[in-house]
Amino acid sequence: MTVLTDDLIPLDQWNQLLADSRHSSPFQTQEFYSLCNSVPGFRAKAVAVCDNECILALAVVAVQYEHGIKSLLTRRGIVYGGPLVKEGSEEALDMLLVELYKLLRRSVIYLESRNYTDYSAYGRHFIKNQWSFVPYLNLTIDIEGRTFTEILSGMNYNRRRQINMSLERGAFYRECKSETELKAVYDILADFYSDKLKLPLPGMKFFEALWLNNPGKVFVVLHEERVIGGSFCLALPGRSIYTMYYCGLIDYDRKIYPTHLAVCAAIDYAVTAGLKVFDFMGAGLKDEEYGVRTYKQEFGSQMNEFGRYLRVTNHTLYFIGKTGLKLQRLGR
Repeated sequence: MTVLTDDLIPLDQWNQLLADSRHSSPFQTQEFYSLCNSVPGFRAKAVAVCDNECILALAVVAVQYEHGIKSLLTRRGIVYGGPLVKEGSEEALDMLLVELYKLLRRSVIYLESRNYTDYSAYGRHFIKNQWSFVPYLNLTIDIEGRTFTEILSGMNYNRRRQINMSLERGAFYRECKSETELKAVYDILADFYSDKLKLPLPGMKFFEALWLNNPGKVFVVLHEERVIGGSFCLALPGRSIYTMYYCGLIDYDRKIYPTHLAVCAAIDYAVTAGLKVFDFMGAGLKDEEYGVRTYKQEFGSQMNEFGRYLRVTNHTLYFIGKTGLKLQRLGR
């Protein structure tokens, strides 16, 4: 077996593994790899284990960091959706995990595989290679074979009522059509992250690249020609859509719920495009309170414990960074 990285990975073999794997998501595509390498604050590393002109295992690692002095404590390598592994190629997964550590251990303080499907069959390989399991929850909605009306009927009564009320008041959603609309949604999201969450957010360049390139999908919520919300998503044709970010103006109108409609926009798109799964991308740790979890559940989503696998590469910086993040959240 041999290891190939980045542009040396044959694109046809990469796409074939994507087509064959039950774990495929837009985060493992060559397009997402290119997107991450095109914007400030991100870069990506693609690593593949190959044998006989066939890729046996592959990971796209998004390397993220904040600017300035914070970059020292925020450098992390995230494998969104987990690695792709050809059936029966567990030995290649072992080799992939070893290579990821060797290639990135000096440039990030931790590596994390965020699983959006069931990776339990590979758990012992992660543990053997010194990755620990973290019991993160995930929330998804089954889309395949269902209409939007059927999905709406499965939502919490109040959520369904609020969505219908918003639509009756003239609010609506659609795909983003212009940079002006994109900027308006980003401004709403940035204000929310700055004022309410006190958490870092990628710069405008990332969201612009997401809008302009596959696998990105951006939706806007409008009322009386004003952008009042929206969502930033990634989609893989025939498979799934993932809500990376969604937002809406707070207290805009007591009978209009922009954030609800921002989520509905992605769900409606999934139905129309014939996708199988809508993914909320995370519901917090299993044994910890997480307010957003309740919000997401009220859309009729189901809870899964796919978890994450974590390997810390610099324990001192990881501890300092984790402590600083907790203090930042407590100060909200």
